[in-house]
Amino acid sequence: MEIQELHQFDAIALKAKLENRELDISEVIHHYKAVMERKNPELNAVVHYINEPVNADGYFRGLPFLIKDLNAVEGHPLSYGSKMMEGFEASGDDEIVKRFRKGGLTFIGKSNTPEFGFTPATESVHLGFTKNPWNKKYSPGGSSGGAAAAVASGMVPFAHASDGGGSIRIPASNCGLFGLKPTRGRTPFSMHLNSLAVSHGVTKSVRDSAALLDLLEGPQKGDLFATPAKEDPYAGISHDDLGSLKIAYMADFGERMPIQEDVQFAIRNTAELCESLGHKVEVAYPNFDLHRFMDAFVTVWVVGGALAVKGAAKMNGVKPNEQNLEKMLSTLIKKAEGYTAMEYEQARMFLATESVKFHSFFDQYDVLLHPVNSKSALPLGCYNGEEKTIDEILNVSAAYAHLSPVANVTGQPAMSIPLYWNEENVPIGSHFTGRFGDERTLLKLASQLEEARPWWHKYNEII
Repeated sequence: MEIQELHQFDAIALKAKLENRELDISEVIHHYKAVMERKNPELNAVVHYINEPVNADGYFRGLPFLIKDLNAVEGHPLSYGSKMMEGFEASGDDEIVKRFRKGGLTFIGKSNTPEFGFTPATESVHLGFTKNPWNKKYSPGGSSGGAAAAVASGMVPFAHASDGGGSIRIPASNCGLFGLKPTRGRTPFSMHLNSLAVSHGVTKSVRDSAALLDLLEGPQKGDLFATPAKEDPYAGISHDDLGSLKIAYMADFGERMPIQEDVQFAIRNTAELCESLGHKVEVAYPNFDLHRFMDAFVTVWVVGGALAVKGAAKMNGVKPNEQNLEKMLSTLIKKAEGYTAMEYEQARMFLATESVKFHSFFDQYDVLLHPVNSKSALPLGCYNGEEKTIDEILNVSAAYAHLSPVANVTGQPAMSIPLYWNEENVPIGSHFTGRFGDERTLLKLASQLEEARPWWHKYNEII
């Protein structure tokens, strides 16, 4: 086999070829590192290279992997995309990283992220902007934009990602990848992220995502949330017994906010595909107040973010200030300090009440289909935190990324599936939310859609 052909295979296929001795793991790692060295200078997806011995004693047989630069890898920089953390190296692996190691993955780098992962665009002033490999004038999204750009461009077969308000699903949508945000509590809680965030990965195939979820599934000591029940491994899930689902959808999100025309077209197209596969699709949406919901989410998100920044600063023995933080983060801290305890608790309780309404909607429907974002990928620079205050950043987000945080608050599993590319050759994902704890139905549906409308051939255009 020509080693140049590796981009045609997902991680599960590469694993099989390693087991059958059709490939040697050292050749595989060398190939992906060569691609990374060739493509990364322009895309800026990887911010730190890692050279560790091959870790071939697990499920994935040593396959190369990236860890997002919000998670600790022992002996390597942990920058959070921030000048404030300059010179800091992790003293140990965090739990997410330990589980990936146990699964046999070989870390070859850390992926770029916006400062402390706070925006849906990967535009760190300290470490540079990441470009979308499909069209380099655009953002890959965030905060897992470095991971998504690296996978889509062939630097690694798959990569770690995390999601506190859409940070798996937004980059997956913008980069033409599959991105599943698991149920809250399904994977270990990461203390550096807000309490609404979960870790998983971005992948080219649905089955790779399922296998990664098996590696991460289960609590760690001290987790804040119970782990939802799981009967069988996710790897090997088949859509053969999926049956006919009852799918609710709104391409325009119930006119709750303006949705770009090509995004609406992409979602309608997906709804028609689902109908052609035998599912019952009808226009419906939960009866809840999206805009008040998002206002409350911002309160909880801002306060949690300020605490995360201050905690990281303490680890590095510094104090957060306007010199070592982007304008966005320094003003976020001031905004957080302006909230009273009563305002924070009112926001938290409102989110809990509205979440009950959202969950109740799934008594009638199996899944909900809607856009990931109101627009396709944004031009580079829209989220530049060096120039914008947190309120200016929030205004940009209100017009772009107002939809995906809902599943973070409710804790439900949600996914972006790459089924459409617009006229500028930028992908637009379709967003599905499932019942709490029911990743299985989402993965089965994703597998069916992947088979009905394969997206793999598209990567040949950019690899």
